[in-house]
Amino acid sequence: MGNGTRCLAAVVASVFVSGTVLLATRPIAEMSSDQFPPETVTLTTSLNLLATNPTALARFLETARPAPVSPEDKAHALSTLPSEGEVTHLDASARKKLAALATLLRATGRESVYEIRVIAVPQAGVAIYARAVILIPEATLKLVDAEELQALVAHEVGHEYIWTDRERSFNVADHGRLRDLELMCDGLAIVMLQGLGMDVSRLMSGVQKIDRFNRERFGTANNESDYPPLAQRQAFARAMGGAIR
Repeated sequence: MGNGTRCLAAVVASVFVSGTVLLATRPIAEMSSDQFPPETVTLTTSLNLLATNPTALARFLETARPAPVSPEDKAHALSTLPSEGEVTHLDASARKKLAALATLLRATGRESVYEIRVIAVPQAGVAIYARAVILIPEATLKLVDAEELQALVAHEVGHEYIWTDRERSFNVADHGRLRDLELMCDGLAIVMLQGLGMDVSRLMSGVQKIDRFNRERFGTANNESDYPPLAQRQAFARAMGGAIR
C-alpha cells in the first residue's frame, strides 16, 4: 500500500468517525395529500420519526432538502482528498452498480452535487465527506449488489438532513445521540426507498454484509459506541418499513 493509499485510508477513517458512515427516474413520490392531514416534521429522535405519518415524511424530504454545498466548497473538499488511492479501473459489474446510483441521486436532487469516488482501502462501507463526496471502498462494490449500494447511499443522503446535529454531537462525544442519529438516517433512507418503489429490506441486507466483512477482518471498530448495534438497526428498520406501508 503506497503512501497515498495510506493517507486516503486515514481520511476514510476520519470520515467514518467524524463525518458519517432502484432504479428510479422520478422524484421521490408523495402519497395522496388527502390520505393524511398535514403535519409538521421535526427531526428530534428516531422514535419521533417512526411516529410521523408517511405523507409528512415524504413531503419533508422534498421541502426540507438541504441546499447543496457551493461549487467552491465542493472543489475545496475534493482538493483535500489524496490524489493517490482512487480506483479508476473497474470491471463491468462495478460500473453497472455505480451507474445505478445516478437514478437515486437524480431522484433525491443530488446527481449534480455529489462526486462519487471508489477508493482502495481495506474496510468496507459507504461514507459522505464534506457533503460533497460519496466515498465507496472497492471492497463494498464487490460485497453488495446494486440495490444494496443504492440503499446505503440513501442512508448517506439522509445524513445531510441531520448534519449540524451530528457535528455537534460528535464534538461533545454524545454517543447516545450519535447512535440515534444513525437510526434516523436509516429511517429517512427507508422513506426514500419506499417512495421510489424499492425493496426497503435492501438497506439492512447491505449493512449486515458490511458489518460481517469488517468484523471478520478488523474486529471491533474504535468508534463502535457511536453506532447502534446491528440488531437494533434491523429492528428499527422493520418497524419503519411497517409504519410506512
